[in-house]
Amino acid sequence: MTPQIVILIIVIALLVYAFSTHGEKELSEADYIREQFKRKKAASANEDIVSYGQVQERKQELFDVIDANLGDHPTQSDQLKEMISDWADLKVKSFENRRSWVRKPDQDSDSN
Repeated sequence: MTPQIVILIIVIALLVYAFSTHGEKELSEADYIREQFKRKKAASANEDIVSYGQVQERKQELFDVIDANLGDHPTQSDQLKEMISDWADLKVKSFENRRSWVRKPDQDSDSN
């Protein structure tokens, strides 16, 4: 074989190797992005979405349990009730925020 053919074969082999590794890198990045999207989609599907009435009902149930079991500890009982009230407020607010873009799409686009 002549030296030109050997050099040509080496150059072609290097080009094939470079293109194949570059494609694998792009595929792995695409797979990573796809997995992140699937994880976010699964997380949002598993969210506990409840209405205002359901939150208030659950809040009252928890208050009843606290009153029944922690009557002898008023300080801890009040602290737990405050935490549950905060949780209930956050749940209601998250429900309203999640639904607000459906009811007021212009308001959300204006704020961005």
